[in-house]
Amino acid sequence: AEKQGYPHFMLKEIHEQPEAFVKTVNTRIKNGLPDFSDDGISDQLLQKINKIYVVACGSAMHAGLVGKHLIEHLAGIPVSVEIASEFRYSQPFISEKTLAIFVSQSGETADTLASLRLAKHYGAQIISIVNVRGSAIAKESDNVIFTKAGREIAVATTKAYSAQLAAFYALAIFIGREKGKLSAEQEEKYIKELYLLPQKTKETLEMVNEIAKT
Repeated sequence: AEKQGYPHFMLKEIHEQPEAFVKTVNTRIKNGLPDFSDDGISDQLLQKINKIYVVACGSAMHAGLVGKHLIEHLAGIPVSVEIASEFRYSQPFISEKTLAIFVSQSGETADTLASLRLAKHYGAQIISIVNVRGSAIAKESDNVIFTKAGREIAVATTKAYSAQLAAFYALAIFIGREKGKLSAEQEEKYIKELYLLPQKTKETLEMVNEIAKT
């Protein structure tokens, strides 16, 4: 791990956000459409889903709150966001038509892992959004969306959180299409905005740098 000329890792990782967006999103856009087949997420899986839980801790849970609004707005499926430390001791209303999405940068968050096992016990379909291959949560999930943000050293999350948001944006568009909630024009518009996100982020960071100099 090197700072590469930055005074500290957090600033370096802030400036790595555009690259994290590109790596997370672009590999999941094929022929101009979101495609999660390489992540094992099939059309058949999403067609039968009528409820979604998003379970996480800390900043990952806040990414889930954004994901909730995206999925509900674009796909029309009710989403409940739960903090993992509470969810693991609950008796959730889960069936085989429930999708549970677990979000963790490290893939090792103890409460989130325990919650995943609980959801599997009740028969939920499992998708995890994690940043570390070979992590416990990734290994125990039915399907995994790796965020490809690279190693994050700063305690205050930057690029890992942004990559989680990007994954939720692409996933929400994908679910919306599979559920027939998005028109071709709407989908094209959202995909175009996703492609523009890295450049817009870079331009914003450059603008902030200029303001900081004054």
